[in-house]
Parts: sequence; C-alpha cells; structure tokens
Amino acid sequence: MSITTSSHAVVGTPLRPLRRGRENCILGGVCGGFATRLGIKERNIRFIFALLTLIFGLGILLYMTFWLVITRSGEDHPIIQNIFQNRREAQVVLLAFLGTLVLIIALQLTSTQTTGGFGWPLLLSGFAAFAVWQGASSDERNHLTDFFNTAPIIGGAFSKSRKGVFFRVVLGAALVFFGLSQFRHIRGVWGSAGSGIFGTALLVIGVLVLFAPWWLQNVRELSSERRERVRIEERASMVAHLHDSVLQTLTLIERAAGNETDVVRLARNQERELRQWLFSPETVTNAPTSFVGLVGAIEHDVENDYGVRVELVTVGDCVPDERVTTLVAAGREAAINAAKWSQAESVSIFTEVEKNAISIFVRDRGVGFDLDAVPADRQGIALSIRQRMSHLGGEAFINTTVGSGTEVQLVMPRSQ
Repeated sequence: MSITTSSHAVVGTPLRPLRRGRENCILGGVCGGFATRLGIKERNIRFIFALLTLIFGLGILLYMTFWLVITRSGEDHPIIQNIFQNRREAQVVLLAFLGTLVLIIALQLTSTQTTGGFGWPLLLSGFAAFAVWQGASSDERNHLTDFFNTAPIIGGAFSKSRKGVFFRVVLGAALVFFGLSQFRHIRGVWGSAGSGIFGTALLVIGVLVLFAPWWLQNVRELSSERRERVRIEERASMVAHLHDSVLQTLTLIERAAGNETDVVRLARNQERELRQWLFSPETVTNAPTSFVGLVGAIEHDVENDYGVRVELVTVGDCVPDERVTTLVAAGREAAINAAKWSQAESVSIFTEVEKNAISIFVRDRGVGFDLDAVPADRQGIALSIRQRMSHLGGEAFINTTVGSGTEVQLVMPRSQ
C-alpha cells in the first residue's frame, strides 16, 4: 500500500500525519480524516461510529474526543492546545468540565436509569462540544455556523420559512413533552433527583428551541438599531465639532490671507486643538467648571479671533453637565455667526439660569439675513444649533430680518 504526504485529503489514499478533514468533512472532519489516513471510504468510518453510538453513546463520545485532540488539516494545533494557550478560555473550559463531573456524580449517586446508561457519555459529549466551540478557529466556526444553519432540523429552528417553523415547533414540543414525562418518575426526594434534573434539562432545551430564535432575533435587531443610532450620533457630534473648529478657522484664515503672522497663528492653534481632540480627548480638561465660565470663554474667543466686541450679561450660574455644554456649544456657534456675517460692531449675549431651564440670547444689530434663503450646504444653523439643541430636548428660535439684525434664543431644560 502506497503512502503519500499530500496536503490535500484524497479518499482512498493513505495520508500522514493524521489530520481532520477539511474538504471532505460534514461536521468536524473526524471521519473524513480517518478515512483519508487509512485509505478507506468515509462512509465505512461513519458506519463504525454510528454502531458505536448504539453502545451507550460511545461513538459520539469518541467522535468528540478525536475532534478535540486531532489537528485540523491546514492548521497548526489541535483544539485542545488552542484552548490552553488562552488562559481565560482554559479557565472557562475547566469550570465547565468540573460542572459536568459534578452532574455525572449526582446522577450516579441518585441511581437514575432514565437515560438507559447513555447519561454520562452524552454529558461528556456535550462538554466536548462546548470545548470545541471555545477553541475552534474562526474558519472552523464559520463552517459550523453554516452547517447548523442548513441542517434539516437544527437549522430549521432558526429559519423563518414555514418548513423551518414546523421543524422548530415539532422538535421543541417533543423535548418539552419528554421533559415533563420525566417528572412522573419522581418518587420521594433523593431517590428521583436524577429524573428531575434530566427532565428539567429537556424542558429547558425544548423551551429554548421554541422561543430562543424569536428572542435572539429581537436582541439582534435592538443591538443593530442601537449601534446605528450611536453611529449617527457620533457622526453628528463629529460634524458639529469640525464645523465649529476647523471650518471656522479656515474662514478666519481666508479673511487674514494678507497677514502671514495671523495665518500661521490660526493654523497652528487649530492643528493643536484638532490633534488633541482626535488622539487625546481625555486631556481636554481645561474647560471652565461653571456655566458662567463657559460663556465667558465664548466672549474671549469671539473677541480674540474676530475682533468684535462682545457685551455679556449673565444671571445665575450652575455646574456644567451634558445639557449645559451642548447649550453653550450652540450659543458659541450663534455668537460666531453673528461676528462673521452680521457686520455689526458688537454682539450681545445674555444668559439666564432658572430652576427648570437655562437660556442664552445672542443678538446683533447687523445686516440680518433671509433664513429661508440659506444655502443647503451651509449647515451651521441646521447642525451646530438646531440639531444640537433638539438632540437633548432643547429648543432654538431664530428671529432675523434683512437690515434689522438677528436674535437667537436657545432654551435647554435642566436635568432633574
């Protein structure tokens, strides 16, 4: 008999060393691996394992054991070695093994005969299946996922088709029925504990088969919706920040194009701020610790960057929270817009802290504008003011008339 060391499994041709099959596998590739190694047909190996399964489930236990200890074709290590290379996975698997042993000992002490001697091999096989999933490579996990999704009954449990629903209902109802039937064997307290444990396990599995797919689908949809909402909020926050910083600075640079010193200063300041915001946001700790301090920073920045006088009046103060910082950010955008576009010599800012709400009024006596005529690509009012306020339940009112100036009123309810 000739021997080959080809890396590809060819049924009927012996292959060394022994590897679990990849191309010729159905589940774990154990039968395919033995068939290729011994040079015989796969169906013969599968028939042998099926016969051994009739002997108290020994075939299943052997199959799962070989699945753990034999390396898969194309991989470097067996699953059992992959498990113990990761400390956390090893701890989880060992804990599951101890739990399985405790359950087997409990069944033996109670002398339960409900499984006809199949109990401990099936429990050990169940533990081995858990260990396989924990230590399998990503490629093998994908293979197993595809297999279970297309399996006639198991895959039907997660299918939405009529056939899949039928299989799920039949399988789940059968497990629930057999689980409930085990409780008929209960006689006394200690003597029938095994029947109670086994019946409870079947009952739980049956309920999971019936209702778990529906529950998992809802969880996936809720998780997807939450992730999408978080992405939208993060994108809106990023767009608003870039508009309030980078785009505003570019406008200043454009206006100061004739002054090289001012251009370099603005560019360096913006580069430093942007780098800090992108790579070290946790270091941005220089913000004032009061609402009045935050509004005072608006006054300083507008006067320093735009050369427009700011008349600031504050009534009341509070500790900043998410709502307050959002309100101040929208107020900053309103003040900058007034300094940039109104052509007024000064901008008035009035703030008021009340019991249930905080308000900021930004007013200029400049040229005003037509709110409906603002181009769609100018998102300062839409994103940095209105959307930013509405995100946390605030309101923004803009009153403007061409030739009569502009007044922006921002109202944010306080956190209770």
